[in-house]
Amino acid sequence: MFKFDINSVLSEIGDKSSRHAVLKEGALDVGILMYPPNQITPDHKHSNIDEIFYVVSGSGAITINDKPHLVKEKEMIFSPHDEVHGFINTSDENWIVLQIKLNI
Repeated sequence: MFKFDINSVLSEIGDKSSRHAVLKEGALDVGILMYPPNQITPDHKHSNIDEIFYVVSGSGAITINDKPHLVKEKEMIFSPHDEVHGFINTSDENWIVLQIKLNI
Protein backbone atom coordinates (compact mmCIF):
# COMPACT_ATOMS: atom_id res chain seq x y z
CA MET A 1 0.00 0.00 0.00
CA PHE A 2 1.08 3.56 -0.69
CA LYS A 3 -0.56 6.70 0.70
CA PHE A 4 0.38 10.33 0.13
CA ASP A 5 -1.03 13.73 0.99
CA ILE A 6 -1.38 15.98 -2.06
CA ASN A 7 -1.16 19.09 0.16
CA SER A 8 2.29 18.08 1.42
CA VAL A 9 3.47 17.59 -2.17
CA LEU A 10 2.06 20.99 -3.16
CA SER A 11 3.92 22.71 -0.33
CA GLU A 12 7.20 21.38 -1.80
CA ILE A 13 6.48 22.51 -5.36
CA GLY A 14 6.40 26.30 -4.91
CA ASP A 15 5.33 28.65 -7.71
CA LYS A 16 7.39 27.41 -10.66
CA SER A 17 6.11 25.09 -13.37
CA SER A 18 7.19 21.61 -12.43
CA ARG A 19 6.46 17.92 -12.18
CA HIS A 20 6.88 16.36 -8.77
CA ALA A 21 7.23 12.57 -8.80
CA VAL A 22 4.97 10.86 -6.30
CA LEU A 23 5.23 7.15 -7.09
CA LYS A 24 7.08 5.00 -9.60
CA GLU A 25 6.41 1.28 -9.39
CA GLY A 26 6.87 -1.02 -12.38
CA ALA A 27 4.87 0.37 -15.31
CA LEU A 28 3.08 2.93 -13.12
CA ASP A 29 4.37 6.51 -12.76
CA VAL A 30 2.39 9.11 -10.76
CA GLY A 31 3.23 12.79 -10.43
CA ILE A 32 1.82 16.21 -9.67
CA LEU A 33 2.03 18.83 -12.44
CA MET A 34 1.96 22.50 -11.47
CA TYR A 35 1.29 25.11 -14.15
CA PRO A 36 1.42 28.83 -13.26
CA PRO A 37 -0.85 31.16 -15.29
CA ASN A 38 -0.14 31.07 -19.05
CA GLN A 39 2.32 28.17 -18.71
CA ILE A 40 2.34 25.89 -21.76
CA THR A 41 3.53 22.37 -22.48
CA PRO A 42 3.69 22.03 -26.28
CA ASP A 43 1.74 19.29 -28.05
CA HIS A 44 3.53 15.95 -27.98
CA LYS A 45 2.77 12.23 -27.90
CA HIS A 46 4.08 9.07 -26.30
CA SER A 47 4.20 5.85 -28.29
CA ASN A 48 4.29 3.64 -25.20
CA ILE A 49 2.46 5.56 -22.42
CA ASP A 50 -1.25 5.90 -21.60
CA GLU A 51 -1.97 8.89 -19.34
CA ILE A 52 -4.75 10.08 -17.06
CA PHE A 53 -4.89 13.73 -15.99
CA TYR A 54 -7.04 14.60 -12.97
CA VAL A 55 -7.38 18.30 -12.09
CA VAL A 56 -6.77 18.83 -8.36
CA SER A 57 -7.28 22.60 -8.51
CA GLY A 58 -7.55 25.42 -11.02
CA SER A 59 -8.47 25.14 -14.67
CA GLY A 60 -6.84 25.05 -18.05
CA ALA A 61 -6.95 23.48 -21.48
CA ILE A 62 -5.61 20.14 -22.59
CA THR A 63 -5.35 19.86 -26.34
CA ILE A 64 -6.07 16.42 -27.72
CA ASN A 65 -5.24 16.00 -31.41
CA ASP A 66 -5.27 19.80 -31.89
CA LYS A 67 -8.68 20.25 -30.19
CA PRO A 68 -8.68 22.13 -26.85
CA HIS A 69 -10.69 20.69 -23.96
CA LEU A 70 -11.27 22.96 -21.00
CA VAL A 71 -10.86 21.07 -17.73
CA LYS A 72 -11.36 22.27 -14.20
CA GLU A 73 -11.13 21.00 -10.64
CA LYS A 74 -12.39 17.42 -10.19
CA GLU A 75 -12.45 16.68 -13.93
CA MET A 76 -10.34 14.06 -15.66
CA ILE A 77 -9.03 13.34 -19.16
CA PHE A 78 -7.64 10.06 -20.47
CA SER A 79 -5.03 10.27 -23.25
CA PRO A 80 -4.04 6.92 -24.75
CA HIS A 81 -0.64 6.30 -26.32
CA ASP A 82 -0.01 7.84 -29.75
CA GLU A 83 -2.58 10.60 -29.08
CA VAL A 84 -1.14 14.11 -29.40
CA HIS A 85 -1.73 16.25 -26.30
CA GLY A 86 -0.53 19.50 -24.73
CA PHE A 87 -1.38 21.87 -21.86
CA ILE A 88 -2.01 25.56 -21.22
CA ASN A 89 -3.07 27.20 -17.98
CA THR A 90 -5.76 29.63 -19.17
CA SER A 91 -6.59 30.95 -15.68
CA ASP A 92 -5.09 33.52 -13.31
CA GLU A 93 -4.31 30.84 -10.68
CA ASN A 94 -1.98 27.88 -10.50
CA TRP A 95 -3.31 24.77 -12.22
CA ILE A 96 -2.55 21.55 -10.33
CA VAL A 97 -2.94 18.25 -12.19
CA LEU A 98 -2.44 14.69 -10.94
CA GLN A 99 -0.76 12.76 -13.76
CA ILE A 100 -0.96 8.97 -13.89
CA LYS A 101 1.19 7.31 -16.54
CA LEU A 102 1.13 3.65 -17.47
CA ASN A 103 3.93 2.31 -19.66
CA ILE A 104 2.49 -0.25 -22.05
